[in-house]
Amino acid sequence: MEIDPITFEVVNHRLWQINDEQGTTIILLSPSPVVVEGTDFNVGLFTKDGDLVTAGIYIMFHVTAMETVVKNIIRTGWVPDLKPGDMLLTNDPYMGALHQNDVCIIAPIFHDGELVYWAGNVAHWPDVGGCDPGSFCVNARHIFDEPPRYYLKVVSEGKFGKEVEKTVMINSRQPDELALNLRAQIGAINVVKQRLEELVHEVGLETILGTMQLSIRYAREKLSKRIAEIPDGKWSTEAFMDGERAHSLRIFRIHVSLEKRGDKLYFDYTGTDPQVVGPVNCMFPVCRAVTMIPVFAILCGNEIDWNRGAMDCVEVYAPEGTLVNAKAPAAVSMFSGGCARVASQACTKLVAEMLLRSEKHRDLVCPSWSPSTAGIRLSGPDKSGKIVGGLFSDHRANGAGARSFADGIDHVGMIESCFSFMANVETNEFKAPNMIYVFRRRLCDSGGPGKFRGGLSAIAALTPYDVESLDWVGTNTAGADESNASGISGGYPGAGCPAVLIRGSRVWEMLRHGEVPTSYKDWGGKVEYLATKSDGVVKAGDMLIYYPPGGGGYGDPLERDPEMVREDVLKHAVSIESAQERYGVILTPGFEVDEAATKERRREMVASRLPSHIDGEGLRIPTEKVRAVRSIGEYIEEVETDEGAVTRCSKCGHVYGPKEHNPKKFAVRRLEPLSKAGPWLCLRWNGDSPNFTLVTYVCPECGVLFETEERLKADLKESSGNL
Repeated sequence: MEIDPITFEVVNHRLWQINDEQGTTIILLSPSPVVVEGTDFNVGLFTKDGDLVTAGIYIMFHVTAMETVVKNIIRTGWVPDLKPGDMLLTNDPYMGALHQNDVCIIAPIFHDGELVYWAGNVAHWPDVGGCDPGSFCVNARHIFDEPPRYYLKVVSEGKFGKEVEKTVMINSRQPDELALNLRAQIGAINVVKQRLEELVHEVGLETILGTMQLSIRYAREKLSKRIAEIPDGKWSTEAFMDGERAHSLRIFRIHVSLEKRGDKLYFDYTGTDPQVVGPVNCMFPVCRAVTMIPVFAILCGNEIDWNRGAMDCVEVYAPEGTLVNAKAPAAVSMFSGGCARVASQACTKLVAEMLLRSEKHRDLVCPSWSPSTAGIRLSGPDKSGKIVGGLFSDHRANGAGARSFADGIDHVGMIESCFSFMANVETNEFKAPNMIYVFRRRLCDSGGPGKFRGGLSAIAALTPYDVESLDWVGTNTAGADESNASGISGGYPGAGCPAVLIRGSRVWEMLRHGEVPTSYKDWGGKVEYLATKSDGVVKAGDMLIYYPPGGGGYGDPLERDPEMVREDVLKHAVSIESAQERYGVILTPGFEVDEAATKERRREMVASRLPSHIDGEGLRIPTEKVRAVRSIGEYIEEVETDEGAVTRCSKCGHVYGPKEHNPKKFAVRRLEPLSKAGPWLCLRWNGDSPNFTLVTYVCPECGVLFETEERLKADLKESSGNL
């Protein structure tokens, strides 16, 4: 039907408001900190055919995957048996749930006896069973070691199924919290049904259905147009996961390529490692959902609806049997602490590389954002014997990657949620009275150095309180070895994502004296660097310390305004040591920039990048032969000449080579330890990983740093020095 623009906007905004009220209802009724303050849930409205129309502002990959859940419900052939008032519950990853903790409540909505659309929500439940507390089963070998999977009718014609509730709750270590979450999600669906019924009475069903279709169409058209404005090209990258099961140190590769062709994006995961015996795999619906994260968050932003229309602009291929398209009976309970997060980061880097080539959209460049989930869970009995605890949301204090015009945002939350909060310390301690925070604070030097600095992270420390011990399950995605917090255009990576256990510390003695050291060793006790997937017992007097990643930098750190470095030092974002060693900025005892010393220091640092045998000027293109110049990065540009196209350094004009070849092939390449990027990488190996190296690429003439990479040493022929 024809819908005028004003009616469309009014009704479309009403659908947003109705969906937002669904989310608000869950927040008001749920008892879980991970839901209420961590906002680890989402809500959505879907067409009769299961197409996503309206997504909530919470964890965006939830609704992308929930579309798969709705469509799989339709494919099962159950629809003819559904009646008004029915609601379905599933947490089955093979149905489309991200993992078993993410419990979906899906409801068909009828009008005059006909199914006209669907509403759904999904929330992370704190424990749904399985071999490990919290259900991130780091010891699982296959899905049968993990929590039970459900596909049940939890409400039948408006009647709550108590027997269904009982079936689900008896498998949990925290059944009371689950029961309240279930009621919160059912209540939210009831709100949606009531509000949609009211809207039908106001504008009519046909107007609502027409608005849904137009919303999808407009999103498709708008995103297609935006993609078409970006130059065509193809890029590839890799990100890595360290550890697939408890205490494992094995390294796994996620390889992704992105081709931008016309008005569509094509992501291809060929080259990704095979699925593993461990809980870090993910199913293809999850792979597609996390691939869409930088598309929704960066390309669509708040201007283009996150729905099926935008998804139609993106094609994703992942070979079956790989980490990101696992076959049954693969274990998947740690998807968000495993391959999905790594894949999302790789796609974020690729989208940033693509946007570097677009002068119109270069302000959208962001090379890294929440590349790892510092998923730390502490649980155990309180004084009454009741199991309390949960997955804490401290990882939302991570930093975002720097932008092409400004520093990355500090403590920014998760890229997949524009409504991402970190729970208050007091809230976590109230919900888990058997533990206490020793500190939570900004982490100096955690942002990747660059012309624009990456966003800062925060570090937290926990210890048991008034109990003998607590169980811990650590599910960091990656970061005990490498960082994955990529920089771009010469920016260094941000801090990694490790966890440390200090056994037998002097924590209570030091707190009584008002002492809070900044060094691990100053707490006393024995320092244990944990694998990214780990479990064990934290005893009274032990401390568990962890931090999420910082953001990667943008541009050569030696190009950063010295006054900005000075301001960073004053606000404890950058240490004096890093100011000198990574930015080449020398401060006086009064914390003013010593301009002469800084100039000399930077000259020395540039000279140290260049081998002594490189001398004189390189090839130049005479001005009269230049036909067109197009920037493809901060320091690289393509030049059209009468003889063909070449790439050159935009700072000094040095010609790298033909356009068809990557400028890195003709650059000066150096291999350095990861600690070159900052003091918070690879702590387990004292900054020099046996598995990874930092590769830097500089112009052989002016010495500008135009690219950095974290690479597996096994992939490189040489292991050190100038190349």
